[in-house]
Amino acid sequence: MARDVVSVRLWLPQVRVLGVLVDLAERLAVRVVSTVLRPKCPRCATPSGRVHGRRDNKVRDLEVSGRPVTLVWQRRRLVWGPCGRRFCEDRPALGGRLTARLARRVVQDARAMTVNAAARRRRLGWDLVNALVVAYAGLVADRRRRRRCRLLLVEGTSIRRRHRYVTVLVNGDTGEVLAMVPHRNAQALSGFLASQGHRWCKGVKVVVSDGSKPYKAAIERRLGHARHVLDRFHVIRWFAAGLTAVRRDVQRRPEGSKPASDPEVFRARFLLMRRPDPNLTGWGACWAGVGFVTCGFGCGEVVP
Repeated sequence: MARDVVSVRLWLPQVRVLGVLVDLAERLAVRVVSTVLRPKCPRCATPSGRVHGRRDNKVRDLEVSGRPVTLVWQRRRLVWGPCGRRFCEDRPALGGRLTARLARRVVQDARAMTVNAAARRRRLGWDLVNALVVAYAGLVADRRRRRRCRLLLVEGTSIRRRHRYVTVLVNGDTGEVLAMVPHRNAQALSGFLASQGHRWCKGVKVVVSDGSKPYKAAIERRLGHARHVLDRFHVIRWFAAGLTAVRRDVQRRPEGSKPASDPEVFRARFLLMRRPDPNLTGWGACWAGVGFVTCGFGCGEVVP
């Protein structure tokens, strides 16, 4: 394969193809070099053109015509004149064992399939693919946490019941998971809010959580300015438990009393637990009668 043809197919900015080393049906190896004349020192950002030596770095790249490509980068080692300090040139597109575009493609594959499947598809090791996914997840988490959050959803759940519990925090505006903090106590939630900073906490206007007292204490301490709303699931469960207790008390009345043949308490739980109806028939009418309102965030609160 001609050198110019390989340059067009690779299409790497500021990279020049010196020659084709291996051109077989199962793989392709190409020697490349950076076209930056005076790379900058990573410590002082001073450009230098004095070459001390060269070394070959093998970097995997995207496939060309179905063949895996290996770039043999002739990396220069330079000397900065005033102090004589030596450094290697750095190219973000060729850094590490994979090119930046191949690393992005591997992460995209891992989002659509398992890490094992992505590693087999790109003919890479599982450890390398998993390290890329973990690094990308950290970048995504940092980016999500820096965004403004107006509605914060807090929920405690178990990864392994009676052994491992976590607190899940979700941005209600976007539906993105912000963090999974170990434990489900006040220290877990308060520690996350403290790490976010005062400015981020001031942007939170509504907090939705269950009836946990530790969560309530942490919210009052860190987000006292925000409106605290109880999520609808737990409120409905509490009302259902109360109605069940009343129904059992009615059924246990002594003989001789004359219970109603069709009391409302027997139908109230059924109306409460049935499928929601936008026309306020069923549980919607039941909640409207007891003073329950729902906000626009899919949660609710009991109002006096």
